[in-house]
Order: sequence, then C-alpha cells, then structure tokens
Amino acid sequence: MKTDTTLRIGRHQYRQLAELTKQSGVGLALASFTKLGGIWGEYSSWTQPVVRDVSLDQLQCEDRIAIKLATSVKTSVLRGAQRPEIDWSALDDGEIYPFIVNHEIGHHIDNFKHWDIILMPDLDLREQCQKVLYRVNEMLADRYAWEQIRPGEPLPLGETGKRLQEVMAGDLELLDRHVPRTRRAPKALPGGQYSYVPASMLKTDELAAFVGPRVSTSLIERARDRRRVHRRDTRLRT
Repeated sequence: MKTDTTLRIGRHQYRQLAELTKQSGVGLALASFTKLGGIWGEYSSWTQPVVRDVSLDQLQCEDRIAIKLATSVKTSVLRGAQRPEIDWSALDDGEIYPFIVNHEIGHHIDNFKHWDIILMPDLDLREQCQKVLYRVNEMLADRYAWEQIRPGEPLPLGETGKRLQEVMAGDLELLDRHVPRTRRAPKALPGGQYSYVPASMLKTDELAAFVGPRVSTSLIERARDRRRVHRRDTRLRT
C-alpha cells in the first residue's frame, strides 16, 4: 500500500532492523531527519563507539561502523527523489524503512572505495573515476536494497534510469576495469537486543528506549558524563 504520510520508526521495528545491520557487521543508530541534514539514511566508513552490552553497568566499547537512520520519513518526498536508476515510487509504505537500511548496508558491502581511486597514479583516470563514483555507488546500493526487498523482481527504472542506462553501464564498466571492488561477506556482530549498540543511542532517554527497557541506567549516566567531560576538556584546550 502506498499513502502520502509520515512514517515514524517504532521500537520493535528499530530492534528488527538493528539485528539486520549486525548480520552485515554494522550497528544501527537513530537521528532525526533534520539532524541528518535532510537525508533518510547515512553510511560512513569512519568508525564510532559501539557498546558491547548496554544491559551491563560497565562501559565497554569497540570502534565500529554504524549506519544512521532517520526517525521519520515523509513518503511523498522519498518517492519523489531523483535517483540514478531505480524509481523509488515503486516502494510500498511497509518497504520504505527496510529499503533505506538495506541501501546503507549495500554501501557497506558492495561499493567502490574512495581510497582506491585516490591512490591511482594516473591523474586523468583518477579524475574520470571520481566524477562517476558517487552515482555508481548510489546505483549499486539501490540495486542491493531492491534485491533484498523484492528478490528476483526486475528493477523499476525511473525516467532518469531509462535515459541514463547506457551512461551508467559505461560508468560501472570504467570503475570495474580500473578499481574493481572486492565483495566480501562481512563478519557479523553478535546478535541480541542489547548487544553492540552505538553509544549515540544512549544520548537521550528517548533513544535508549528504542533499544529496550533493560538498558543500564548507570551506563547511560556514565556515557553522558563521559561526553560532558570530553566537551569541557576540548574547550579548555582551544
């Protein structure tokens, strides 16, 4: 079903999607659409603190990659987004959040790496590859997500996708030839509702409630005190 509405992620759905991301070796954090700068999901190869077990009082962190997901999505705006290939208006309401998360997972496991291009000795070729990298990676992430949501179904090409089919195929071939991506099955993080939770999910009581009722209250206080000390120390050094 497709409606013009604002979807808001619930606690149960967050926990389901967090287990999905952990299977691909990354955590899942939430932030408002505004705080994410007007996007619905974000992937970065930079790591952030992830707590091994938030039900324990001890703050034990590892540096891990974590996907960020918007807490709300306006369906009409998302379906109107201009994409390099796929028409997002094909998504039903119930498919939107799983698609966004799988799109970000796709960036993690099936994308060309920016650093591989930076290290290319041929400057002209490097520039060519850099020009097409973003849209090719977006195309690949969309393809990955669509296959997870609608396995075996043809890609729903948008008008841009139809118009740029040959161009995008050429861009993909360029990158495949000069900086071939290595597809590796990522090592899964330990599963479980309270395992490997991004420390940012302890910032507020509202965010911690998404994780579950057994999040350690003393751990929350310790994590927040740690951030306040860090900010204060940072100011003193400037």
